[in-house]
Amino acid sequence: MVFSTTSGTGGYGWSAGTSMAAPHVSGVAALIIGKHGGELAPSEVARILRASADDLCKPGNDETFGAGHVNARKAVGH
Repeated sequence: MVFSTTSGTGGYGWSAGTSMAAPHVSGVAALIIGKHGGELAPSEVARILRASADDLCKPGNDETFGAGHVNARKAVGH
């Protein structure tokens, strides 16, 4: 869940889903690429993202949470 501005109300609310996750994962992907001097294959970025994610629910990849919750600290520590 992400606490963010809501459309039409001028207020804040909780939202979830790929539209909330994509900006976070994109930002962490940029940090990973930057750590490696700007040169990294997309498949390697994906591998690092998956390996560094915090697993949620069932062990491994699952329908609800995919590979898990993105973890920037772990991702740039690889």
